[in-house]
Amino acid sequence: MSENKSFLESFKPYPSKYADLHLIKIQADHSQPRKNFGITSADHSRLLKSISTYGIEDPIKVSEIETDRYLIIDGHRRFSCAKELKLVTVPCRIYPKMDAGELEARRYEMQNNRRNWRPIEKANAIHKINQEYKNISKKEIATLIGITQKNLFHYTELRDMRMEYIELMASHDMKEYQMVVFMQLLPKLRKIKGYEIDDIVKIIFEKVNDGLMYRRTDFISLAKIFSTASLHEEEIYLFLEETNMSVEE
Repeated sequence: MSENKSFLESFKPYPSKYADLHLIKIQADHSQPRKNFGITSADHSRLLKSISTYGIEDPIKVSEIETDRYLIIDGHRRFSCAKELKLVTVPCRIYPKMDAGELEARRYEMQNNRRNWRPIEKANAIHKINQEYKNISKKEIATLIGITQKNLFHYTELRDMRMEYIELMASHDMKEYQMVVFMQLLPKLRKIKGYEIDDIVKIIFEKVNDGLMYRRTDFISLAKIFSTASLHEEEIYLFLEETNMSVEE
């Protein structure tokens, strides 16, 4: 027990040490566990644009491996964008030299404790930005925060959506594009036999959760079908009744 206590006590917070380091003094850690961050080209472009506009807001975490040589613990994407933008220096939080086990434990904590924004959190933040910049065009605001004008409009709509739907979006971990097309689909929904709109919404979320509805085209197609629901009532009813049926089927 005393050995365990001694081991855990060795992981104490280090004093904060920040500096702008030259890129040539920093090296990527090619042995890091996370090889694929699930980042699309759009995600990369957004981060690139953010750094070119605001700079690197979250310092790159590095560990000193020898005099004037540093290994990245956390921040490989920011480092890659900095090189692409031909920055000379980047802001860093510098940790002293540490053994491989401690480095991996700290990296795990840094990356594992992050949580994505909930939809309503994003919507509220965007609303505050809109309120502060009332005399700025929506196009400029959208560009400022790295989203399209269409998404800016839909996040404004999201603030007025029923909390039950917002909580369903969060609990089913919907992607941003899915939230947008769901909001476009919602006004098209109508009662189908014994299924009220709330019932239909819950079924849609279950199908999203089960991977039966995930493409943008699935939501768009369903919206078109509901637009002429009187002609397709039996097909829609079957879709709602059959839990394993996709929109395409």
